[in-house]
Amino acid sequence: MSKEITSLPARVRSRVTRAFEPRQTIDQQNAWHLYADIAWFGVLFAVAQSFLAVFTIRLGGSDTHVGLLSALPALVTIFASIPGGHLVEREKKPLSVLLISVTINRFGYLAIALMPFFVLTQRADVVVVLFALLSIPGAIANVAFTTMFGHAVKVEDRPRVVSNRNILIGITTTLTALVAGRFLDLTIFPFNYQWLFAIAFLAAQMSTYHLARLRVSADPARAEASAAPRGAREFIALLRSSPAYWRFALASVVIAGGLWFAIPLYSIYWVRVLNASEGWIGLFAMVNNATSIFFFPVWARVAGQYGNRAVMIITTAGLAGFPLFTALAPSVEWVVPICFWGGAFTAGFQISFFNGLLDVCPEQNRASFIAVFNTFINVAAFLAPLLSSSLTAFISVEALLFIGAGLRLMGAAMLWQRS
Repeated sequence: MSKEITSLPARVRSRVTRAFEPRQTIDQQNAWHLYADIAWFGVLFAVAQSFLAVFTIRLGGSDTHVGLLSALPALVTIFASIPGGHLVEREKKPLSVLLISVTINRFGYLAIALMPFFVLTQRADVVVVLFALLSIPGAIANVAFTTMFGHAVKVEDRPRVVSNRNILIGITTTLTALVAGRFLDLTIFPFNYQWLFAIAFLAAQMSTYHLARLRVSADPARAEASAAPRGAREFIALLRSSPAYWRFALASVVIAGGLWFAIPLYSIYWVRVLNASEGWIGLFAMVNNATSIFFFPVWARVAGQYGNRAVMIITTAGLAGFPLFTALAPSVEWVVPICFWGGAFTAGFQISFFNGLLDVCPEQNRASFIAVFNTFINVAAFLAPLLSSSLTAFISVEALLFIGAGLRLMGAAMLWQRS
C-alpha cells in the first residue's frame, strides 16, 4: 500500500512532464492541438449551454423563446448538414471549410455580447435569431470536423484522443460554469452577460488557433463507398432490410424526444419556480459535468463487460430520474444531488449511444443508415423542446417534466424489448 502511495506523485510528475515534452511527430502534434482546441472550446460551450437560456429569460424572453433556443439548432442541422457535406467533399483542403465555418459561428457569440448596445427592444427575439443564424455555420463545422478528424488522427489513436478530449471538455466546462455563475452574481446586468459572452468568444478564438495548426493531407484518399439509395422507396427498403436498426432507431427517437422535451423546462423551472440565481445555475452545471468526468471510465468498463445495449438501457432509465426528481424538488438546494444523479447516467449514455448505433448499422451503406438516423433524431430534437415550451402556457412545468421522464422510460423499455 505504501508503495502505491509513494508512486502516485511520481506518476503525476511523469504525466505532467510528458504533457509538456516537444511533439516529435505530426500525429503527436495533431493530438496536442486537438486537446487544446477542445479545452478552449469548453469555455464557450459552458457559457452557451448553461447561461444562454437564462440570459434570454432575463431579457424578457418567454418560455417559447427558451424552447426555440433548443429547437432551432436541430432544425438547422436537418437542412444544413447534407449541403455542408457536399461542400466538404468538393473542397480539396478539408481543414479550410472547418476554419471558415467555425470562425463565422463563433463571431455570432460576439454579436450576442454586443447586441444590447444596439438593440433596445425585443432583445430576446434578437438573441433567438442570432443563435439560429450562427447554427448554420455550426452545422457545417460539425460535418467538416468529423471529416477532418478522420484524416488528422490515426485509427489506432482515435479511442485515446476522443477519450482525452471528453475529459478535457468536462473539466473546462465544469470550471467555467462555476466561475461564470459567481461572476454573473457579482456584476451588473446586462453588462455581466456581455462580458461573459465576450470572454467566451476570445476563448473560442484560441480554439480556432489550435485547429488551424493541425496538419491534414491536402488531398486525402477517399474510401470507396457503396452506392447510396435513391429516392424514398429505396431508403424505406434499405431500412426494412435491417429490423434491428429500425427498432433501435425508433427507440432512439423516443429517447431523443424525452431528452429534448425536458431541456428548456429545466431553466424555466429553476428560474421561475425555484428562483435560482446564476450562481446556483453555474453550480448545477459544475456538479453535472464533474460527475460525468468521474463516471466516464466507470461506464466504459461496464460497457466492455456487459455490452453497449445493457448500458444504454440502464442509463436511459436512469436519466428519467433527472426530470422526475427536478419536478419534485422543493427548493433550489435539492437540485445539486439531482445534477449528480444526472451526470452519473449521462456519462454512460454518451459512451454507449454512438457505439450502439454502429452495432446495428450494416457495413454496407453505413453512411446512409447513419444519415437517416441523424435526420430522425434531429426532427425529434427540433419538435420536442418547441412543444414542451409552448405547453407551459396550458400545463404546469412539473407535469411536463413528468412527461419527459415518461418518454425516457418508454425508450428504455423499447431497447429492452429489442431482440
